[in-house]
Amino acid sequence: MIKSILVPTDGSPNGKIALEYGLYLASEFEAEISGLNILDIRALEGPFLGDISGALGFTPYQNYVRKIQEILEERGNIILNDFKKLCEEKSIQPKIKRLSGIIPNIIAEEAKKVDLIVMAQRGEHAQWSSGLLGSTTESVVRKSPRPVLVTSMAFHPFNTVLHACDGSSESNKALKLACELVYSMKLKLNVIIVVNNEEKGRKILTETEEFIAPYQLDAHIEWIKGESAKEILKYAENNNVDLIVMGTFGHGRIHELILGGTTAYVIRKSTIPVLLNR
Repeated sequence: MIKSILVPTDGSPNGKIALEYGLYLASEFEAEISGLNILDIRALEGPFLGDISGALGFTPYQNYVRKIQEILEERGNIILNDFKKLCEEKSIQPKIKRLSGIIPNIIAEEAKKVDLIVMAQRGEHAQWSSGLLGSTTESVVRKSPRPVLVTSMAFHPFNTVLHACDGSSESNKALKLACELVYSMKLKLNVIIVVNNEEKGRKILTETEEFIAPYQLDAHIEWIKGESAKEILKYAENNNVDLIVMGTFGHGRIHELILGGTTAYVIRKSTIPVLLNR
């Protein structure tokens, strides 16, 4: 199912938790893992250099820009060496790569070469992210052609998986991903149908039961009324869920530009990992 995993790394504590999840999944699926460090070109211009020059009392002419770039490149090499060391401690030999560019764009491009992206909910470079959603991780989720696992602040192995469903095509794709993950790792699956229309809710519930049946999973399915994002998080907390799997909730042309409100809210507020599939 998963044979290649990409873990963007910035050396932050949250990034190391993301690596821990990446190594966990790599071990479960005997998958290849790759570490990617990106020198954000926006760190070499604008407010960043303005702050540096103000603190040091000089104007950042080109020679200073080059020196700062060299420092950032060396730091990237140190981060990747640390990444490699942590992998080797788990008897996993990783691939490592350092690139430069706009972080979400580079990650989305590299995502084409792997099965899964694993990255922290918050990272060192969040303040430099552009786009409508304002964070690197959310920008990657919006752009990535592959599933993205957004990790939590602490590592916990998976036991119970929650799939949140609204009947959209994105949600149906996420259901397939959830079933394959649960089947492969021998986990427990809970599915909640989060729509307020009872007729639609019952219809989706029946379709979901029919889809899951061939997998012969330990699964519980129910329809829940309420505000989608809050109900998802409340259910996860009350049922000891370790992982939320969902599509990018939302509909219409604007959905191509921003994440659905439900998805964005869950990413920001969840205290457990969220696996998102477009």
